[in-house]
Amino acid sequence: MKLTTIAAAVALSAWTVSANAVVIEDDGHDGAGTGLQSVIDGLTVAPNDGVSSVDVNTDQLSDGKDSYWNVTASGASVSTFVMEIAGLAGSNTFGVYDRRNPNNYVELFSGSDTYDDDFNSQKTLGLLNDGSVGINGIDSGVDFSGKTFGYYLGSSKGMAEGEWGTPVYFSDSLLNPGESDQMVALQGNDTDYLEIDGFFDGKWTDNEFILAWEDILYKDSDKDFNDLVVMVESVVPVPEPGTLALLGLGLVGLGAARRRHKA
Repeated sequence: MKLTTIAAAVALSAWTVSANAVVIEDDGHDGAGTGLQSVIDGLTVAPNDGVSSVDVNTDQLSDGKDSYWNVTASGASVSTFVMEIAGLAGSNTFGVYDRRNPNNYVELFSGSDTYDDDFNSQKTLGLLNDGSVGINGIDSGVDFSGKTFGYYLGSSKGMAEGEWGTPVYFSDSLLNPGESDQMVALQGNDTDYLEIDGFFDGKWTDNEFILAWEDILYKDSDKDFNDLVVMVESVVPVPEPGTLALLGLGLVGLGAARRRHKA
């Protein structure tokens, strides 16, 4: 009985780690109905025009699952600028960083980029097996230590034009002040059709993710996660090893307890 109790507690702990989510408000400082849910509803054109089947509070990837990512078999991933409703819109930047070195990063969108600028609102991220990082097919001059990377929200405020924006918040919340979760990830469900400004509508597939950011520390923010919204595709999340290990330990413990009970 004691082993069963311990195993159940461990499994519950693992589930808690995987199930945690941040609360997203739809009425922030930008006005009523301007939060992330309204943004995604506004992109949805079918099967229910103006109403997404994805709930931004209940359908988030867990914090331990959205920290790091790999590009899928094509070796390249497209990022599309979806929306930006922020006082810091002119300085917010977005990019990727090396999992093993957060100070090693490459910018995808600069502070001057916007979500309604035709092909300029899309960027292609490519990774070669020697670590080279390319943007739109051009070598960035930055090499990563491997194929796994995180996303960041940065700022170009106070920097000279043409310089990369320094990362401020990371998809890995452990790197943020107070381990604050500043980004939520929502996965397509092969049901909704979205129309991003300037592009044809298309199915939101399960290899496409919307990444939404708060550009002020969560506890001090309006919690609407509309400060910078990007869709990334041809990527797959890489669960944190700690989360997998904890869940595995719980399952092993439950299996042992079950065998002992049968004996």
